[in-house]
Amino acid sequence: MTMKAKALSLLLCASVAMSLTACGSNNADESGNQAAAANSETGSNDASATNTEPAAKDDGPFTKYDEQITVSLGRQGVSGNNLPDGDTLENNKFLKYVEDRLNVKVKYEFSVEDMDAYNQKVNLTIASSTIPDIMVVNEQQFKRLAKAGSLADLTDIYEKYSSPLIKEYYSSYSDDRVLNTGRIDGKLYGLPNTNIDGSYQLLWVRKDWLDKLNLKVPSSIEDVKAVAKAFKEQDPDGNGKPDTVGLLGDKSIVGDGGFFTFDPIFNLNHSYPKSWFKDDSGNVVYGSTTPETKQALAQLSEMYKDGLIDKEFLTRKWEDNAGLVSSGRAGILFAPWFAGWMLSDNVKADPNAEWVPVAGPVDGEGKRNVVPSAPSGTFLVVSKNAEHPEAALKMLSVEYEGIRLIDPASQEIYKDKGVSWLNYPLNLQLDFQDALARDIPVYDKVLQDNDMKDLPARLIPRVNSILKNHKEPKKDIAAFADSLAFYVAGAVTGAKEIAKVNPIFYGSTETMVKRGANLDKLENETFLRIITGAAPIDDFDKFVTTWKSTGGDTVAKEVEESIK
Repeated sequence: MTMKAKALSLLLCASVAMSLTACGSNNADESGNQAAAANSETGSNDASATNTEPAAKDDGPFTKYDEQITVSLGRQGVSGNNLPDGDTLENNKFLKYVEDRLNVKVKYEFSVEDMDAYNQKVNLTIASSTIPDIMVVNEQQFKRLAKAGSLADLTDIYEKYSSPLIKEYYSSYSDDRVLNTGRIDGKLYGLPNTNIDGSYQLLWVRKDWLDKLNLKVPSSIEDVKAVAKAFKEQDPDGNGKPDTVGLLGDKSIVGDGGFFTFDPIFNLNHSYPKSWFKDDSGNVVYGSTTPETKQALAQLSEMYKDGLIDKEFLTRKWEDNAGLVSSGRAGILFAPWFAGWMLSDNVKADPNAEWVPVAGPVDGEGKRNVVPSAPSGTFLVVSKNAEHPEAALKMLSVEYEGIRLIDPASQEIYKDKGVSWLNYPLNLQLDFQDALARDIPVYDKVLQDNDMKDLPARLIPRVNSILKNHKEPKKDIAAFADSLAFYVAGAVTGAKEIAKVNPIFYGSTETMVKRGANLDKLENETFLRIITGAAPIDDFDKFVTTWKSTGGDTVAKEVEESIK
């Protein structure tokens, strides 16, 4: 599994959508808004398949159809599914829960586990002009379908058939910036997923090693350098061998949610690679081509030359870096909050290991600058030929009552089995923008009062983990990992040092699709050569010139047109 795939796997484990699945045995769920849910309608759990009474007019997101309807669905399958024996994606209790509450029969047109294979299947389906009633597509597929006039207009349907909770998810993103990605010419043609705040890299460091070497928790880049040097040279593990490394790295260099990447050092220099901004003159600028990025590369090159960055990072895979951590050879790295689970392997092997996350390194103004995640990237779409387009919104509303354990009946489905939420029919991930941070006060209060009264059901497994680890630290590794990720690191994602730098554009343009791979390769290879000393820093200027002439300038114009 690649670094990106492994990191994505951990993120999915941590995400809202994994609220009913297990990462190891942690039964992790993600944040939600119980207040919004309390205001939503409660649906019937009548399991009858059909009703011969005259059809009543639908009047809301939880209204059950009097006569059974059928909807066709195409979706990505669940890799490594952990359903009990005998249950499948097409026949399980999550699916039956939605079907029974709405009197809807789901017919799977296709389900493909591998992402690339799924996208190929969707592309073939689009080309054949015979799309199912409902499916989840990427941005380019969404635009193709909309341009071809293949999609149902969901504008009014969304208003009438979305539950208050679904609407609150979207409205938590300011200026409708997520829901607007599903609009074309003012009409809503797709329901976007939501990416929560906080997947930027934190600085993780072994506090027990700091204490042993009489070092303080690093804050500035100079602190980071000093700690990396000491961890490499001063035998922090005490085994008498020169087997520890400095700052870990990854050849992907930067990336939202990336493990071991150098995003914080770029951001420290006010450099934001792979993001789009406007300069002081109002011109559209690609963050990888700015003078600040050249400055950051020079800094990284110096750190690598001085041995502060792991010399072997170019050849290491994700598993190699994780192995350096678990075996006690690495003690400083950049990774998101959900790295708590990866780091727990080290604590399992060495209970004396103590990892702390901080919002660093900070710049001269004491800020840790971060670029928020793209607000969305996939879209739930409905065919214009669907007989009941509103069923998509009703199914989504009912499904999230189940995922969030709002409906008491849903709390008994696969109870304590950690079955993936993805076995619900619609694999669209939704949550509040501040999902991670909004539950921190809940944990604080429970620890202070030792009282779980009136907790929403969705939080009980995680609160149990936090309480268990608080009473007996590190005794239960799964509980420790949950506490380290969701509580300790989750709190740091909302630290006062965090300063968000919002790009002007997310997504892709026509030239990005055609030439993006070549432009990315040019960028990545140039940056790696500069960092490792294989090329002088002035090669950055040659990169910028080549990037512009081989498609970059065209992309910039397309971005400018898009934001207009």
